[in-house]
Amino acid sequence: MKNGFLTSYHQRCFEQAVEKLDKNNSVLMSAVYLLTADFRLWKQSRNYVEKDRICFGAFKPINCTENGYTVYCAANDVYLGTKHFSLSDLADKNLISPFLFELLCTVMAIKRYGVEVLEKAKRGQK
Repeated sequence: MKNGFLTSYHQRCFEQAVEKLDKNNSVLMSAVYLLTADFRLWKQSRNYVEKDRICFGAFKPINCTENGYTVYCAANDVYLGTKHFSLSDLADKNLISPFLFELLCTVMAIKRYGVEVLEKAKRGQK
């Protein structure tokens, strides 16, 4: 990942999405970061992201890729506290691809430390 994002599209979508959101809400930022990582998922979910919440109960992803559905489940886990993944699942290379693992590690950092971790990644800091 470059600059903390999967692609420049991911970065643009995330930055546009959070313009009107509470950036101090690290749980919200984490979930939006995940949802914007997958084009199809973001296209379906963006209308359910409000200023200070995501209405997960109002939408279900359709025609998602396997990675897209994994990202959706992870966003649910981060935002709602559900438990779609276990630590064992995250460590299994056959279940979670390396790029998804990196994405999920970034999400954990955002949830713990806030969106500042993305700013540090852009500047190349640790």
